[in-house]
Amino acid sequence: MFLVVVITGCTFLPGTQNNSSTGSSGINWNTDMNTAFQQAQASNKMVFADFYADWCHYCQEMDSVTYTDPDVQQRIAQSYIAVKIDTDDNPDLSSRYAIYGLPTIIIFNSNGQEIKRIEGYQSASQLLSQL
Repeated sequence: MFLVVVITGCTFLPGTQNNSSTGSSGINWNTDMNTAFQQAQASNKMVFADFYADWCHYCQEMDSVTYTDPDVQQRIAQSYIAVKIDTDDNPDLSSRYAIYGLPTIIIFNSNGQEIKRIEGYQSASQLLSQL
């Protein structure tokens, strides 16, 4: 049996969960999927899940360029509960959601159904056009 891995931007190598932090991007990131889904249900918002790794160059670019854009921050705050999942620390979630390349963004409804998947680096305008 063979495993085929699709690479988009950075590759993913397998590698627990915290709760919430506001990074330099100004976005209030959760770090626990269950908490994010609970907050999404309570606020009638969707979940914006960013799967990343510290060693991923394009993930760092998203943090320093895309997520610092005021329009991106506003759109995420208005409509989403944001959660950042480190794939190295959460191999179970990476496997569960079939994360094969980084960065990967998955938009979920508040019940956990995947609505949209965005793979690879996204500039602010590219990301906004998909949200």
